Amino acid sequence: MKKMRYFLLAFIVMGCDNGNGLFGHSQTKEEAKANGSSVIEYIADKTNFDLLDGTKMQVDTAWTEISFTYHNGKQILDSTYGFHFSIPYRKQVAGSFTFSFGLVDTTNRMFTNGTGEHLSQLCPIHLYDTMQVLLEQKDTDTSKGWMHPIITDTITFIKIKSK
Repeated sequence: MKKMRYFLLAFIVMGCDNGNGLFGHSQTKEEAKANGSSVIEYIADKTNFDLLDGTKMQVDTAWTEISFTYHNGKQILDSTYGFHFSIPYRKQVAGSFTFSFGLVDTTNRMFTNGTGEHLSQLCPIHLYDTMQVLLEQKDTDTSKGWMHPIITDTITFIKIKSK
């Protein structure tokens, strides 16, 4: 019964909240544009990577959007919370978590990174014409794994100038 009360209280609070204060991000460039954000694209100087586990990974054109929160169920674009720098990628083994991306300049990081199955989102405070990103890989030595990741590449993403 006690668990049921906590569940109901959580349900009521979340239901009345309208998502106020929650941070959002888009899953695609098209969704970001539809949400009203200006989208800037970046092309990588390297796109194909051999991973330490023997598989391959490929990055695509990165894109950015202004960070946003919700207030009364509506999106509020707000660059004071930085930007989402989204890196779409394809990997050979679905569901594996053998690598991650991170900004070289950690002082330019607003929030921690988020990685999904096909998209990694970094959260820089500022956007520059070039953004450098580290490719960190899980050590294949199971006694080390993510406790001692290995930086294998630095990828430079270059802003694509609008026409």
